[in-house]
Amino acid sequence: MDSIQEQVIVLTNKVDALHQMIDQVNDHVSAILTTAHSHSQSESESPVGGQFYGYSSRQNPSLLDTVCEHKDILVDSSYLDLERQRSETKLSPDVQIQRLTAQLTAAYNRIAALEEQLLTLRVH
Repeated sequence: MDSIQEQVIVLTNKVDALHQMIDQVNDHVSAILTTAHSHSQSESESPVGGQFYGYSSRQNPSLLDTVCEHKDILVDSSYLDLERQRSETKLSPDVQIQRLTAQLTAAYNRIAALEEQLLTLRVH
């Protein structure tokens, strides 16, 4: 295996690990939002007028997935569908590395944003 293929494999593994980390952080944020939202509804006087950190009472935690979508994350549906990936035009290894690096960077940025959001929720 040449070094470019090894780099692609390493980056792919890192992106997979980051996706798992993002899912875990999303679960934690969703749980915190649910808990905090239920606490804010149970209190008779809400300092934000029945809203919790900008979320209206009509929204539910399942909307967190759509909120967590990030404009910098490249969605590669063929990544999960190997059969489709085989039938598509092969990208050069350099392009694959660039895409994976972009996804990795976006994932790191998203994790940082979610951690910041989590810390903000803990402070309040």
